[in-house]
Amino acid sequence: MSRPTQQFIKGQTILLEGTPGDRSFRILAGEVVVCKRNSSNQVVPIARLGAGEIFGEMYLFNDTRNRSATVVAGSEVMVEVIHQQDMRNELERISPALNSILDGFSHRLRVVSSNCAEVYEGRKPSRLPGGNLRRSGTCIGRSI
Repeated sequence: MSRPTQQFIKGQTILLEGTPGDRSFRILAGEVVVCKRNSSNQVVPIARLGAGEIFGEMYLFNDTRNRSATVVAGSEVMVEVIHQQDMRNELERISPALNSILDGFSHRLRVVSSNCAEVYEGRKPSRLPGGNLRRSGTCIGRSI
């Protein structure tokens, strides 16, 4: 089954933290930067993802069904769009025990992501190569 694709330009916001989720994405080419808002209202980068990785799925594992992070295109990006029903169909194929494990992983990832954003303290994370990262409300500068 062929899924739709979508392109984003460098610096474009793909997902916004706190908004309702309805689809996930698999990166076909390029990179994205995952960002979280901390208690100081800074939007800070916490991860960089590349080709083959999936993002935007965390909404499936929380009660609010809202996005847990902002995702910005770190370069020109091509993604495969995976709609909510397709994700749910995949989750229904796995055992309840494995579903429970995935739910636990998701919860721990949300906690760790929030903790990372809190300890950021304005430093550029050493694991995110290249470019200048802003500490303002947009997660990344134009030159990432």
